[in-house]
Amino acid sequence: MTDEARAARAGPQPPAAAPVLVLLPDGEARVELARPVLGAPPGVRLAEAARRAGFSGVILAPGTCAEVPGAEAMSTGDPVAAPALVAFESAVIAEPLLRLMAVHPLAPDEGFSLGDAAGRPSAWFTGWLSSVPPEMPISEEIDWPEGRGPEDLARFVYAEDRPRVEAVIWSDRVGGAAPPGAPWDGLQRAALRRLADGGRPLGQIELVAVLLAVLSGALVPVAGGLGALLGAVLLGAGVQLAALLPALARLVGGRGGPADALWLAPAVRPFGHAAYGAALTYALVSETGRSSVAGFVLLALGAGAVGLSLVHARDVLRGERPRFELPSAEAFAARVGVALPGWLRTDVRIELAALALALTGEHGLPWGVLVGAALARLWGWYVAPRS
Repeated sequence: MTDEARAARAGPQPPAAAPVLVLLPDGEARVELARPVLGAPPGVRLAEAARRAGFSGVILAPGTCAEVPGAEAMSTGDPVAAPALVAFESAVIAEPLLRLMAVHPLAPDEGFSLGDAAGRPSAWFTGWLSSVPPEMPISEEIDWPEGRGPEDLARFVYAEDRPRVEAVIWSDRVGGAAPPGAPWDGLQRAALRRLADGGRPLGQIELVAVLLAVLSGALVPVAGGLGALLGAVLLGAGVQLAALLPALARLVGGRGGPADALWLAPAVRPFGHAAYGAALTYALVSETGRSSVAGFVLLALGAGAVGLSLVHARDVLRGERPRFELPSAEAFAARVGVALPGWLRTDVRIELAALALALTGEHGLPWGVLVGAALARLWGWYVAPRS
């Protein structure tokens, strides 16, 4: 007997407060659905999104491989008696669409299919599901809400479907973390994909970013002219890794660590600038043939730059409003009516400039970049209104 026949025999039932999610195995899938896609298997990600959207529970049908904490494993034919979204565990669905389903359930006698952009049935939304179905119910296509459509869901059946699945996850969880079409966008997405699927806890990745940035200063005095170049590479790598952490946290949902695992991330850049700037200052002051006055000026400027960076790091670690925060290049470009070039739309502009100048083998050029950045930190403090 079909679900519709059971519902007709039982008569109209009062809907539950919120629908449940029923995950079915996808017999057509030719990929390993237990493997993570941007940090989590599709079934686990769909279950987590449904819970955040307001679904009352998650039911796992026989044969599903998704391991969802707190989900209820049920057999075919077990009673559900609630509004439900029946979905393949290979499907990912945008959270705003799930939220609409949770807020606006269907009438008990209604049920609509949801297909992905490739035209394949991926889910079925109904106002009343009497029991766990043996297979995916099929009915007429849902009348999509305004602004929503098949692009809001994707089904991971073949390896070629991964870009569509990632596109749904990316727009749903990360959004505009990287400017569309920017030269660095592809590199950032590739790095995020590797980090998310790597399974490392966020706290460990954050610690690596700190170590890379701080160790940038250790190479300058021990590797001569090459030390400035290698230090700039480590500094840029650490700062870029820290810049990716907020988007990574949204992808993986705080995997393997506490909710405040990213408390060090905002301090990675100032710590790195302080370490690299201090090492370059030492290298410049210790050079022979420089007058004592010039050495004193270099020491004063370098120490001031290091001090401003350390004060900024202290403020962000204490959760206070940073007094010496770097001004936004995007805001400055918008103020003067200039379009920022695509190659400058990156989180490591300063570090890339230091790296490019370090290629000359001179310590003074990348040092000048860090001192200039430190002077820029004074601008926000200078124009801030008195509290």
